[in-house]
Amino acid sequence: MKKVFFLLIAVIFVIWGMWIAFPVTAMESIIEDSINNQKAVIAVKGLKKGLFYRLYADNIVLKNAKSDLISLNSVLATIDPLRLMALRMDMSVYGRLGEGNFSGDASLSRKMVTMNLDFSQAQLRDLQFLAITGIRGKGTISGRITMTDQNGHVNFLVNNAELEPLVFQDVPAPLNCFHTINGSVDIERNSIHLVSVSLEGQNIFARLRGDIKDGVMDLRMEVMPQKLFLENPLFLSPIARYQVSPGYYLIPIKGALIF
Repeated sequence: MKKVFFLLIAVIFVIWGMWIAFPVTAMESIIEDSINNQKAVIAVKGLKKGLFYRLYADNIVLKNAKSDLISLNSVLATIDPLRLMALRMDMSVYGRLGEGNFSGDASLSRKMVTMNLDFSQAQLRDLQFLAITGIRGKGTISGRITMTDQNGHVNFLVNNAELEPLVFQDVPAPLNCFHTINGSVDIERNSIHLVSVSLEGQNIFARLRGDIKDGVMDLRMEVMPQKLFLENPLFLSPIARYQVSPGYYLIPIKGALIF
């Protein structure tokens, strides 16, 4: 019995000693190298170790050469110490996404990332990449993202939306008419596929479909206003040329989208 006890103590000592000895700079390097994409990088600020295999970061930012795309703050992770021997970080993680929260699990290694994250009650303005696409306004967003390497899937729900109307290459997208947006998006390396995105407002409904491949949009926005909207000339005039039939408009959104 004593041998088993001392063996258990020795194993605990080795694992704990490995955690103490493993440098923070090495863990920071694993996180920053996990994104294998020339167009985006991860930057980590304020990374430090805590007790019981906990890791803290003031800020983790996904960014491109021009600007930040999304920023996670007050990040707390619980690490599996045995995986560190293979320079791999398996962890449960949670923190802040602007005014909202996120939680889930992630596995990071050099040139590889796998994660499942739930996020809730974030503000649209906290998603910096939306402003780059021209989408601006207010609203809360919740959802889930799963990702393996450069392939992923995102489900999201936007409530209380107050968006600005979007005009892309002289083509109007009346986003200001909608207050709820529910969507599902697939990400495959350099392409984004809008599986299903529905938009709802008072007396109006729309669907957004299509793909963004290598930074080029090929999208279609189907707009279906009810009678009260059809009698509003301020609404009709910008999209009148896209009428297919009474109460149905098909707006093509095409062209380069530069991040």
